[in-house]
Amino acid sequence: MKTASFCKCCNSENLIFVGNLDSNKACWDRYGKRVFPSIGKDIPYFSCNNCGFVFTSYMDNWGVNEFKNNIYNEDYLTKVNPPLPEERDLPHTSQGGYRLGQQLSFMLDGSQDDIRILDYGAGSEVSNAGMAFKDAGFDYYSYEPYLSLGAKNLPLGKFDFIFAIEVIEHCHNLNELSANISRYISRDGIFYIQTMLHPFPTPTNILNSWYIAPRDGHISIFTFNSITALFRQVEMNVVQTTFGLIAFKNLPKFKNKFFI
Repeated sequence: MKTASFCKCCNSENLIFVGNLDSNKACWDRYGKRVFPSIGKDIPYFSCNNCGFVFTSYMDNWGVNEFKNNIYNEDYLTKVNPPLPEERDLPHTSQGGYRLGQQLSFMLDGSQDDIRILDYGAGSEVSNAGMAFKDAGFDYYSYEPYLSLGAKNLPLGKFDFIFAIEVIEHCHNLNELSANISRYISRDGIFYIQTMLHPFPTPTNILNSWYIAPRDGHISIFTFNSITALFRQVEMNVVQTTFGLIAFKNLPKFKNKFFI
């Protein structure tokens, strides 16, 4: 069994082993039918007693090819992460990603001429959420470090609004994640994060969560405490708002509805 020696968020060595998960466990299994049969490979997960971060170190030494072959392969987009059944025949402007992009771009309306947008982990050159930003007249860029799709290199310069929709739970190198965000966000920028936060202290049945699924690449599971600890190391504040989870260094000076 591969072990973990310290927490990737707060660096604590106070870890506990919470159990193994079948490597083929997928989020869509929650609908009652397994997406893939078990192949008898177990993935160990650990929890930090200090901040509640739940994670596996099993993929820590994987490179791009290992992730592409074992997780983000042809089955990923068709079986693991397919469009929602109710959205398959809808135009992109009626799908959930586009609607979320509309909500976020509305929060920044009026600042189109002043800010740059980065879609971190977009999944393609332009995500559905990104299309909403482009349609609203924003200067939009994408970056996809995990699926080997779309834009693979971060564009030059700073960004005033960075958003990561269902991305950070896929990250195994959290120091790289926080360093990237800190490096590329502007002095007064906002980082919007969408991921499912889990309770702290860690429940004994934490691995029953449908969201903890190795086949989806859900290998880093956050609590509010753990995500706060991670970004505090790069001098960013994290707050839970009615609009979602956001991180920032300084209050933004551009027009927005996140801060009043």
